[in-house]
Amino acid sequence: MHSDFANKLRAATEKARETAAAWIHRASARAHKLRPYATQALETVKAWGIAGANALRAHAARALAKLRTRFPILDVYARALRLHAAKALEAVNRGYRAGVAIIGRYSPRTARAIVACETWLRQSDWRRLGLTALAVVLVLGIGFAAIFPEAAGRYGRVIFTSNRVVPLPDETRRAVREKAKQLAAALDSRLDRKRRLAGETWTSAQVLVALRESDPPTSSRIDVKLIEQYFRSVAGPECACWRRFPQGKHPNHLGVTSWVLWTFAQYGIPAHKSELEFLLSAQGADGGWPLFAGAQQQKFASSYGTAAAILALHEQAALQPDRGQKKRLAAAVDRGADWLKSHVVAGRARWVDYPAWPEAQEDFLGVSGFALFALHRVGAWWLGSLDRDWLRELPAQAPAALRGETSAKAVQVGNRSFPDETRYYELPWTILATEEVYRSAGIFRKVRAVQWLERALAPGATIYALTGREKSATIVAEALLALRNEMKHE
Repeated sequence: MHSDFANKLRAATEKARETAAAWIHRASARAHKLRPYATQALETVKAWGIAGANALRAHAARALAKLRTRFPILDVYARALRLHAAKALEAVNRGYRAGVAIIGRYSPRTARAIVACETWLRQSDWRRLGLTALAVVLVLGIGFAAIFPEAAGRYGRVIFTSNRVVPLPDETRRAVREKAKQLAAALDSRLDRKRRLAGETWTSAQVLVALRESDPPTSSRIDVKLIEQYFRSVAGPECACWRRFPQGKHPNHLGVTSWVLWTFAQYGIPAHKSELEFLLSAQGADGGWPLFAGAQQQKFASSYGTAAAILALHEQAALQPDRGQKKRLAAAVDRGADWLKSHVVAGRARWVDYPAWPEAQEDFLGVSGFALFALHRVGAWWLGSLDRDWLRELPAQAPAALRGETSAKAVQVGNRSFPDETRYYELPWTILATEEVYRSAGIFRKVRAVQWLERALAPGATIYALTGREKSATIVAEALLALRNEMKHE
């Protein structure tokens, strides 16, 4: 029985071998018949390639001749590039040979391996082509750095610096650091020795946020209990909210309330449920917030008010122990961010203060910077196109430090109307938004952002004219926020 099975297996193997041999023979015959056609096709393709390359070379030569005629300076750059390339290649070759010789003294085996690798690279056209391409890239890089050292340095800083830090030149970083320290000291001096706060609620909140974000050693000397006690003593009285001034007939202010809750979050103070409910209840059905409570939500929805509200709710969400409340706050933030997305000026990354206002109106750079900053802070994931538009539309020159915009629009609250006196300072929020865009941008857009920030923050720029003694503490606080990154990541 075993012998029968072996015979059957042997017969099957022989049959399979014969079948495979027959298939290989037929395949070889077909390949032999197709070889002339394949050879002819390859020759045709080769001829087409040569003809195309010659035609392209002729077109390129004519185009280059026209360029050289129209722009003679290109010849100067080309000669300079060739000179730098020749010097660079000569230096690289000398360095390579000297390096191999030095290595050979200490490790002949390693030197022989390097020479063998060089020989291996030279044995193949493709290997030599790859090596040549790498050398060309290096030479072009060296030539670019020699002709445009400032731009090359900027690219180098962007590539080799941590994404968390905007890679400004050392001189600019020192100037930013010193100015931030000066402004922080000036704001700190506005608080009395008992660390009490006084004056406008909105300004007090901005000062405290600026001190906390820019200079933790200063903010750590502020009594957190006094902060909570002060703000809650000037809240209301008829709601868990804040007005611009606690006395007088002023409307309940969503912007001021948002800044106070942001301040609370910065100092680790959880907002009361009633304070969060005030913000949540004021959100419109479309996701936006008015600046004054009681205003018609759709008609008077405010870009600034919405940006401030999502900032406050996002920062407070981290302090809420209840998961359900966290989800409610996150959902409100997402709806507010979507509202800002749907009301941006198309193709410009700009916002007007009241998008539903019936009369024609201009967009505000200060409002736009604040809105984009807020969207980045809350982690909106769809900001790619807005970031590109923002960098493309940046003003050629940085705005003056004290330049601000205000619409003074009359907002109807019940039977009364109140002017919106919010002043949108352009420079601080343009810097802040551009810094946020930098962190999420690609290399080329990072370089564009750094180039603008270098101009805005270069020693002698307008922001250094601020002394901290300005009448309005708001511009000082917002300027300190704009300078905060060098202090935080130094």
